Amino acid sequence: MTQLPQPAEAPKARAFEAIVNHIEQQVLSGELKAGEHLPGERELVTTFQVSRSSVREAMRVLESNGMIASRPGDPRGAVIMAPTSVPLRKMISRLAATSASSLADLLIYRMTLESSANSLAATRRTEADLLQLEKAMARMRAARTQGQDAFSKADLDFHDVVANASGHALLRISAQAVRDSIEQLITSSIEQSADDHALMQRTIDHHAQVFQAIRDQDAHLAEHFARSSLFEYYGHLLAEEERTALSALASFGSTTG
Repeated sequence: MTQLPQPAEAPKARAFEAIVNHIEQQVLSGELKAGEHLPGERELVTTFQVSRSSVREAMRVLESNGMIASRPGDPRGAVIMAPTSVPLRKMISRLAATSASSLADLLIYRMTLESSANSLAATRRTEADLLQLEKAMARMRAARTQGQDAFSKADLDFHDVVANASGHALLRISAQAVRDSIEQLITSSIEQSADDHALMQRTIDHHAQVFQAIRDQDAHLAEHFARSSLFEYYGHLLAEEERTALSALASFGSTTG
């Protein structure tokens, strides 16, 4: 069980917030690492000189944020979780739901993230990364006969492999969050293709282009493919003015434009 350093100063009026902030800082600084356990409730009460209710509220907030997980029956304290896209996805989803972020805004954000991930992957990729990309492409081809859900999962796996190859953890987490938020925002708006197999083949063809650009270490072309494919898939859902603006962004870096 990990011993927490004594807080620099006693918690103020909202004791649970001080506990949350202190533990978050310990995680961010690396003093608390994924897989380690916090002290039990009684020890936290003593360490922070607060009530049990304050400790319980702090644990609830930290768990809601995805920073810790409580395991029923485990006599040890809550365990520190590895960073995930969950908190960021929740925040982006709230912004989208309240119209603080439009579909166009989210697409620009996703274009920026995925083009950067593609570019970095082309620059940093290893032979092991290329092997994983080849396997991801093979899964996509095999999933064509397994239905749309299986194909979508294989598609997402490809994006995750690219993000991992970029070597940028924050890009990977952010890309996952905004990708999920876009899907939630437009689920009811996406028109089903009259020929799902043709749509799957176009998707595979695009990913093959991305794979080729990453293998050739052509960072500019790899990032262009990220923007152009997103515009091709979602552009028809935008208003004309937004579509014109994003079209310019999507075509940037094209070898023909």
